[in-house]
Amino acid sequence: MYIPENIRQTPRSYALGEYIIHPDYKNNKPLEQWIETISFEQAEIDSNRMQMHSRKRNNLFTFKQPDIDKEVVLKVSQNSKHYRWYRKLNLSLISLFKDYSLNAYYGGITLEKLGILTPKVIAHWSCKRQGERKKSYLMYEKVDANMTVFALCEKLNLHHSNATEVIQEITKILADVVKQLHENNFRHGDPHSGNFLLSNNIQNVANMTTSSCKNLKLYLIDLDKACFVKNEKPWKKKLLDIRCMRRFRVPGIESNTCLKHYYGRPPSILEKLILKFWMKGGMNPYKWIKRSEKRI
Repeated sequence: MYIPENIRQTPRSYALGEYIIHPDYKNNKPLEQWIETISFEQAEIDSNRMQMHSRKRNNLFTFKQPDIDKEVVLKVSQNSKHYRWYRKLNLSLISLFKDYSLNAYYGGITLEKLGILTPKVIAHWSCKRQGERKKSYLMYEKVDANMTVFALCEKLNLHHSNATEVIQEITKILADVVKQLHENNFRHGDPHSGNFLLSNNIQNVANMTTSSCKNLKLYLIDLDKACFVKNEKPWKKKLLDIRCMRRFRVPGIESNTCLKHYYGRPPSILEKLILKFWMKGGMNPYKWIKRSEKRI
């Protein structure tokens, strides 16, 4: 993974692997000692301190980190026991060259520099154990959020008399965020509306208006597939930016309409064709013939 020099950090080695810490926490010696000495296997079963949220590729744990006196989330990247053998093999091979939680760490640093809200990353570290695949960890501050934008839009469709107009305004706000990332040579990889956390406490979605959408406080999360752009020719950048947009999903909004909000104008025929190509499966022939529900 290419990482720009202005944000790249030199990892610090310790007995089990190596780690990096956000510059704001770099002088916190107790935190560094906690990272270097933590026995995570013991911490995982400490139900009084940690609450587990299971996901396919990652396990998430929330707890109070005493050295910074904040609620944090610890993401542990590893293969799920529920994956089939070929999926496990694929992820094991990928892990030799990619570290998804490292992507998320530098992605968080980048979004912070761009002024885009995201949970503040604290530290990333990896641990190699004999005979096992590397485990990778990402710790970040917990965000007080009640729902995702995807869930909000679904509620609007159920309870709002003019849901389409409000959702269109929300879509424009999300598309502007993605466009800002692309203009700064960065791609999220999965800008789904379910990856935008909403921290506003909305009492009644039926009363939302297009103007009130501008006051929404949104946090972009799940930066595992984030990547930096380096020296791409304009045609290639457009091709890959639209590839990222294939994952831009908002309930009730068609893909071409999402692309319209992204460009701020109706997309050209070529841009529509490129989007359709990626959504059908792109360079993966298996996805072209796989029978599954496709987006509109």
